[in-house]
Amino acid sequence: MSAKVYYYPSTGRANAVRLALSAANIPFEDVYPRSGFPPSEEDKAKWREIGGNITTNIPMLEMPDGKVYTQSSAIIRAIGRMGNLFPPNHGTDIEIMYTTEKLIEDAADLRNESYKSYLVWGAPQSACDAFIESVLPKHLGNFERQVEESNGDYFVGDSLTLVDVVCY
Repeated sequence: MSAKVYYYPSTGRANAVRLALSAANIPFEDVYPRSGFPPSEEDKAKWREIGGNITTNIPMLEMPDGKVYTQSSAIIRAIGRMGNLFPPNHGTDIEIMYTTEKLIEDAADLRNESYKSYLVWGAPQSACDAFIESVLPKHLGNFERQVEESNGDYFVGDSLTLVDVVCY
């Protein structure tokens, strides 16, 4: 039996969830709203029932044992723990813990900035141009600097971690 990722048939906030599940070797299947996009009130009600919140709860992860996780950042961290994707000594070394959490938040900052430039969501062309010309290079430069400072091929440590998945 596989885990289930409830989201739209797009990448969005569920993309890092799917990547983390793959990196953790946790089999999963995507569950899309039956009504397509936008989801119907029936689909939203089903998500609220499964997730237990009064919001729509997606992305949402349902494990084979019935345990349900909501909120993309919390889901990603839970998968990191399930799949041993946190760097060694994450729980005891304050610098490793700080760097891990900081980079996850750096990726969230970039994602949030990118949403402001989506033409399909009504952003003006100038916002898209500014993102490509200014915002994206600044954030990518920050990631590049941090991976170079790690003295390796990964952001933290010498193997793939949740940070690498999220920053991808």
